[in-house]
Amino acid sequence: MMKPYMALRSSIARQQVVAVARMWCGTPYHHQSSRQGVGADCLGLVRGVYRTLYGFEAEQFPPYSPDWGDASGEETLLRAAARNLIPKGLGDEKPGDVLVFRMRRGAVAKHVGIMTSEAAMVHAIERIGVAEVPISKWWRRRLAGVFSFPGIKN
Repeated sequence: MMKPYMALRSSIARQQVVAVARMWCGTPYHHQSSRQGVGADCLGLVRGVYRTLYGFEAEQFPPYSPDWGDASGEETLLRAAARNLIPKGLGDEKPGDVLVFRMRRGAVAKHVGIMTSEAAMVHAIERIGVAEVPISKWWRRRLAGVFSFPGIKN
């Protein structure tokens, strides 16, 4: 099956991804939403940045609960990222990349952010919304996957 992005021909600068992600800062947190300035969760942020960059949604995501994945133990988020983005090795992350996290040891990966510099990322979190925050040691210990948007110029 052809991945949706394989038909894309244009290249995208990492700084373009960073600029689009930063435009979402200040968007309130809203579970399952993906509307800049209106509401977004962490997945909605990445979906919205993807839509802005490519002009279409990567794929339709089914409804999900805040505790999705806990019961099944399936790596739904990592698999979806691998279907729609370009997998990279841990330690090879650069600004503009999507970072996927496990919120606790042994748990499934359930959180994403977009790296904006070597030391910061934009992500959406309950009670705060979309914000740019430092990538602390706490976040680095929880990094489970790194992905680039398709067509990124390195």
